[in-house]
Amino acid sequence: MRALIQTEAEFMPELTDEQKAARVQRFRRIIKYRNWFGWVFAVVGGMLFWIGFEDGQSPIIMLNGAMFFGYGLFMVWQTRRAREKLDGREG
Repeated sequence: MRALIQTEAEFMPELTDEQKAARVQRFRRIIKYRNWFGWVFAVVGGMLFWIGFEDGQSPIIMLNGAMFFGYGLFMVWQTRRAREKLDGREG
């Protein structure tokens, strides 16, 4: 009877060096764009927070701005960690 949980060898076939390099290159491109969008989210969030603060009657806009800002910084933090792991592994 076959086990319900697949082993790593069954689940992922062995990749060639070219396939591994292509996956790493694609992942680098993804984290580059994620870094850019993280900064965009942070700037937009800061602007939304400032607009809500200036208005004084918009706590929801301030909250939305704070959430955008926080998520943007979180995205940047994630990309830096991923890039450090890639550089450490390849170095």
